[in-house]
Amino acid sequence: MSLHIESTEEVLAELKRQRAKSLAAAISVSFLGVALMGLLLYLVNIITAIPEEPAVTVYPMEERRGEDPIKPEITRPQRPSSPHQKSEVRIVVSTATTDVPINNPEIDVEIPSDTFSEGLEFGDNIGFNNGKGPGGYEPDDITLSKRCDLNDRMKRITENGGTPQCEEAVVKSLRWLQKQQNKDGSWGGGGQNYKCSMTGLALLAYLAHCETPLSEEFGDSVLKGISFLVDQGMKAPVLSLVPQMNEVSYDHAIATYALCEAYAFCKQMDIPSISNLERVTVKAVDRILDGQNNNGGWAYNYNTRAGAHTDLSVTGWNVQALKAAEHGGIKPTKGEIRTALRKAAMYCRKCSKPDGLFTYMQEGREDATARPSLVGVGVLSLQMCGSGSDSAARKGLDWMLKNTNKPFNWRANNTSSNLYQHYYGVQAAMNRGGDVWTAYNRAFRDATLGAQASDGSFAPNGFGGPGGNVQTSQNRHANDRIYRQCLATLMLEVYYRFLPGTGEGAGMAFNRPVL
Repeated sequence: MSLHIESTEEVLAELKRQRAKSLAAAISVSFLGVALMGLLLYLVNIITAIPEEPAVTVYPMEERRGEDPIKPEITRPQRPSSPHQKSEVRIVVSTATTDVPINNPEIDVEIPSDTFSEGLEFGDNIGFNNGKGPGGYEPDDITLSKRCDLNDRMKRITENGGTPQCEEAVVKSLRWLQKQQNKDGSWGGGGQNYKCSMTGLALLAYLAHCETPLSEEFGDSVLKGISFLVDQGMKAPVLSLVPQMNEVSYDHAIATYALCEAYAFCKQMDIPSISNLERVTVKAVDRILDGQNNNGGWAYNYNTRAGAHTDLSVTGWNVQALKAAEHGGIKPTKGEIRTALRKAAMYCRKCSKPDGLFTYMQEGREDATARPSLVGVGVLSLQMCGSGSDSAARKGLDWMLKNTNKPFNWRANNTSSNLYQHYYGVQAAMNRGGDVWTAYNRAFRDATLGAQASDGSFAPNGFGGPGGNVQTSQNRHANDRIYRQCLATLMLEVYYRFLPGTGEGAGMAFNRPVL
């Protein structure tokens, strides 16, 4: 059987139509496939073009810490004492870790920026806002940085009743003191060795003018003085070269006062502190706290036995040291500074009299004589203890106002020339402001300026006591000169210094003092 099929015209035409349909279908499918492929590629490109979200790694927040201490052997620009000066300063760093003499290597360090101390405030409650005078500043107005700025310092001098001559006299005095410094960094000396207290007074005068270990002109002197006291503190239980003498409670207290202020400066600067400065300062403050008597005062040689020679004069210096420690943030181990100051205020009240005078020892003791020289001691101590509004303080200030009616007679052999009296009185009056400050400033300023010689030294005052003419032996002369120089200088720095522990008013607005 033949499988051959004969073609016909109809069959051929039908085949052509089927082929045409198949071709069209194939073409359509092809176009569709191409289109689908194009669409797929397009979608793929879009997907791959979308940026991938970056991976996020979460780290725990670390506490921000200060800059690493500056390492030795780094030389950097130094902050000058006066504008437009550049230099370098060498900082001595003590390395001893035990109570033994210290050998101090030297390193070069960087001075902090001009704003190193902005916002730093010292003190609490200074002066009253109830009269004309420097006692009317608002809180928080005064910072350490302001005192370190020459323009601001001059502004405050003139606003508070000083003159440009006051600044000139201070600089001349500091230059004179610089020439008197011993090779070991101390000031003073002699048979009755008060090197620690004389060094403390000199350092207080420099620090009051914002002279630090970084100052160009006076930096080396300040650094050597601090290092001398630190070395003594590492070697002995008290800051004194003669720890057995009765006056050690003066020697130690004044030196501690200076170390507390030095510590407050150093800890605000972006430089390594002097090694063992904090350690020795805490140790020194502990000794003062440990030496306070139950009645709130301090005695010769820090005697705490019953019947000890507790007096207002010794107490005044120890109060100043504790107040400086409080403002410097010192953390003692032997007690609370605030508690000690409250007890000290109680003792000062026991030494006050209804007429405004203060006694050397409290009533009932062998020497309860009222003395004009102690009025400022009593008032300033009460102010520093937070009791400046007490009746005893107010009566003392009233007495000062009534009895400050003529210029000091520098060479007179009476209270008019007693620098000890006026060192305290000037500060107490400044804290109070108003009429008492106006009167006191009028009395002491020009007389003190007039007592300065061309070389910067101050002439011996006529009062029969330390710093006066009666001390003629060579052994006492060195200490007398330094003592007189420092007290006079600190008096002229009162316009901007405001001791770190000053008074408190009676619910008025207060300004804060600076170191």
